[in-house]
This record gives sequence, C-alpha cells and structure tokens, in this order.
Amino acid sequence: MSLEVFALVLLAAVMHAGWNFATRRVAGHMGVVWLGMWASSIALLPGVIAVAWWCDLYAMLTWTGLVCMVVTGLTHAIYFILLSGAYEQGDISVAYPIARGSGVGLTSLGAWLLLGEQVSLTGGIGIAGIFCGIMVLGVPAFARAGGMRSIKFALGVGATMVVYSLVDKIGVGIVHPVFYIWFMYFSGVLMLWPFVTRRYAGQLREIGRQHRPYVLTIGLGSCATYLLILLAYRLGPISYIIALREFAVVVGAGLGFVFLKERLTAAKAVAIISIVAGLICIKMG
Repeated sequence: MSLEVFALVLLAAVMHAGWNFATRRVAGHMGVVWLGMWASSIALLPGVIAVAWWCDLYAMLTWTGLVCMVVTGLTHAIYFILLSGAYEQGDISVAYPIARGSGVGLTSLGAWLLLGEQVSLTGGIGIAGIFCGIMVLGVPAFARAGGMRSIKFALGVGATMVVYSLVDKIGVGIVHPVFYIWFMYFSGVLMLWPFVTRRYAGQLREIGRQHRPYVLTIGLGSCATYLLILLAYRLGPISYIIALREFAVVVGAGLGFVFLKERLTAAKAVAIISIVAGLICIKMG
C-alpha cells in the first residue's frame, strides 16, 4: 500500500473515532444523528454545485452509478439506526470494535469474490490480526446481560458495512466522490425522516439547540471521514483500506478509557496490540 493511501486512511480512522465518541456521549441519540446528517447535506452543497458545473454530471449518472447511490443511501440509513441502538447501552470500547470489526473479514472476502482483488500473504496476516484483535475487544459484551442488546445492534452495523463498502467501491469509480457522498446523506435523511419525526415529534428544534456541538461534530465529522475513504477507494484496494481504517477502534477504545472511565483489561490490551501489528503487516503488504 502506498504511503499516500496509508496516511489518508489513518487520518480518516482518527476522525471516525472522534465522531463516534461524540455519538456515544449523547448515547446514540437518533435525533442528534439525523440533524447531523442534515448538516452534512447542507455543508456539501457548494461542492456539489462545483462538481455539477465543472464535471460532466450526465456522464456520471449512469444506471450503475444511480443504483449504487440509492443502495448506499438506504444502507447508511439503516447503519445510523443500528449505530444509535448500539450506543444506547453499550460501552464504546466494546460496541465500537464489534461494529467495525465484524465487517472486516467479510468485506475482504467479498472484494476477492466480487471485485477480483488480490491480497498478499503479509496483507492477509494483517487483516486477520486486525479482525482477531477487534473481536477480542468485543468478547466482554457476551458476559454482560446488558451488553447483549448492544452487541446485536453492533453486529448489524458490521453487516451494513460489508454492503456499503463493496457498493461504494464500485460507485465512486463512476460518480465523483463529493456528489456521491452528498446524495448518500441527503437520501438517507429523506429515508429516515418518517422514523425520526414520529419518534421526536415537536422536539427536533430543541434537540438541535441543546446538542448543537454534537450535531455538527457527528454530521461534519462523519461526512469528512467518509469522503476521505471514498477518495482512498480510488487509489487502493478495498480489502486493505477497510482493514486499515479499523485503527479507529484503537483510538475509540482509548477515548473510552480516558474520558468515559471504561476499564482497560488485559484482553483489551492484547487486542489493541494485535490490531497495531495488523496495521504494520498491511503497510508492509
């Protein structure tokens, strides 16, 4: 993997951990998350106008490109619902690793079977190390009655990750990343509108006022993070990128230990070492 892609994905990983930490601080409040998606849609409009002006928009909007954008919008809408549920009760040092890690192996397998991507032996060892480390971080949730509901949501997040990662690898090769991600967020907002307005009828204005910093952090942070990943998809293999971005798990767990006073157990320490070792293998591969 080139240094350029490696650095790009690591930056995205740190940013991803940051906005997920903000989501955990508001206990996965779906109203805050949805308003954050609105903030992303609005912030991206100048870029969308520039893309429409300078690029051949009609050439990008092929049937394949349109299908990819619709599918990723629906999948991300489901992703945010499940992510919200995972953070309602679960620790970020447990729910976050399971949510991110459960999709690593399946995404790599899908990239090999569907996209024909090849992985070197060293890269494969790195992916396996990251996957094992992430799942070890999530093991304690099985021993806690309160954690089971959270872990089910987190596994659902991992399943959506497999779908949108493979779809986006194809879609971003056709449609400009800025327009692609804007359509993803805007369509997701529309799809979630009935769900959110029914759940928070008459409260959204007050929710936005009370949680404005979190709305902006979650919305703009998630948008910027995934835009970096879409750019990386154009430059490198998805198997390595998906595994490498799971460095966010180490950052997210660290934030949970430091700021939320979650326990750093021996198992969590070993898992983090395994993930870091996996990152080194991927860079070498």
